[in-house]
Amino acid sequence: MSGRTQFSARVYLTFLLPLLQATAFAQLEPTTADQVITRYLQVIGADHFSSINTFIEIGDLVSTSSATGGSIYGRGPLERHGTFEFFFKSPNLRFSSMITQDNKVIELSGCDGKIAWYIDGTLTRKVLKPQSGAHECDQGLEPELSRALLSGITLRLLKKREIKGHAAWAVKIDDPKRPQTLYFDAETFLLLRKEERYSHITYSDYRSVGQVIFPFTVTAEGNNFKQVTTVREIKINTPLDDARFVEPKIKDNTVVNGPLAPAVNEDTVHVDSSSPTATAVTESVANSSPAPPTTPNAPSSVEVNFPNFTSCTIPSLYEAIPELKGLKPAANQNDLPALLDKVGNETFGIARKTPNLISRETVIESRQGEGPIRREYDYLILARVQGEEVGLSEFRTDLNSGDKFQTDEVTTKDLSIRSVHQLTNSPSGRPPLSQGFATSWVHFYPLNQSRSVFRYLGEQQIAAKRMLVLAFAQKPESVQSPALVQFQGKTLPMFFQGVAWVDSSDFRILRLRTDLLSPVPEVSLHRLTADIQFQLTQVAEVASPLSLPSEVTVTSEIGGATLQEVHKYSSYRLFRARSKIVVNP
Repeated sequence: MSGRTQFSARVYLTFLLPLLQATAFAQLEPTTADQVITRYLQVIGADHFSSINTFIEIGDLVSTSSATGGSIYGRGPLERHGTFEFFFKSPNLRFSSMITQDNKVIELSGCDGKIAWYIDGTLTRKVLKPQSGAHECDQGLEPELSRALLSGITLRLLKKREIKGHAAWAVKIDDPKRPQTLYFDAETFLLLRKEERYSHITYSDYRSVGQVIFPFTVTAEGNNFKQVTTVREIKINTPLDDARFVEPKIKDNTVVNGPLAPAVNEDTVHVDSSSPTATAVTESVANSSPAPPTTPNAPSSVEVNFPNFTSCTIPSLYEAIPELKGLKPAANQNDLPALLDKVGNETFGIARKTPNLISRETVIESRQGEGPIRREYDYLILARVQGEEVGLSEFRTDLNSGDKFQTDEVTTKDLSIRSVHQLTNSPSGRPPLSQGFATSWVHFYPLNQSRSVFRYLGEQQIAAKRMLVLAFAQKPESVQSPALVQFQGKTLPMFFQGVAWVDSSDFRILRLRTDLLSPVPEVSLHRLTADIQFQLTQVAEVASPLSLPSEVTVTSEIGGATLQEVHKYSSYRLFRARSKIVVNP
């Protein structure tokens, strides 16, 4: 159970053991619901829950509502961005919060070991006292489907059903108070979906943290709402102060004494108590001495995920991308569809107008503890136009060694840049570590827009230009040709998110920053940031200027090392291949 638990319609996280272990139990198909649950419990490793002394989960949420009725948040469709936090300490201390990016309460709940309490967005408080195991105040951190919680409830195995492209076992829980249908992946037994009478919850993006894995994305949907929560940070068995679990107090329509921010013992924050909307603040408490933090005996695990640029709060974006300082945030997403159409049309025009080009590429590579390495290449872009599909291939010739290199062709039907981040110790005779920048706008190409999630962030004034700022995040399940990372003999896919600065006068992308959507733990890739600068370049014999990359800075953190590459492009010119037929005399 986690902080993404709601009081009225609970959203449970399911803790699971490694996925490879899950497949070992999928060889014999179950014939009863009891067998499905038994295998599920084997997969999640219920015995490991007793070793979790503390648990911290922090992430982002996006809540949308299509209801038109009035509420404390106003009338009409509503989209709120915010953060959630969940804290657990053995045996049964809990605190969870959901707070909007402008510090408004969505909901707070917790247990101080004696009573369970809940505070909603109107600051209405409810209390539930322990009644022989009736609620979570009597429990430790347990999987939702533990035998103790299912005792006396009838389970039925239904026919298989396809859930998001996966064959899934359907298990009906005939609980008179709360009937549910659960869907488990037929091969791995991971929980994919939970359906109740008026809502359903899907679980995705499973990742490993220590000895357990669980979904980093949980989506809850009902008749008039949708809420997506994305984990940003997980900590297991790290020290956790008891002061974290103090129940907030209500005073003058404001939450006080509540540990709503990551830090504790903050200075008093004063607010206008006449405001009609509840505001969450913290207040220092005189003569209070929090209990000293405890150090659990069990091994600790920490997993830090990146904020999703399309769903996280604006302050989280500022922290991740300092270049956004000065951004005037968009009030809503009403302008997004039209803006995407205009940017897409511009990228379509850029793709069709780009001829075969050659330029000089200077690459300066820096590694920790080593001097910079400089390489010079002839950089060739070959274009292929076929209807609305445009193909672009990259070729390089090392001017020192004469070695030639090719990057896989990128087509506008592809879902991402088909680039390879090939990390090697070879001092010469290899291409740059990162490639594919000339086509990095491919995410915004009209044929590709359905394969990413987009967000209009707002406007920003940069060098006397009014920029429109857009964020995107790839949908991994839709990406057929992802970018690749090669390291220590492994080749793995990676997925991107990013921010584009668009010229408001012609909707041309002037700057694009791309980052990993999530780490690639198999090769310890924790960061891959590319900052790409485009500029209009006049090429001889070409009627109008072309939008081409001028400078790219790539920073990566992999295998405990930090690497940086700076690419600079100059002397763009048309490339023509000449041939002739020689007839033997």
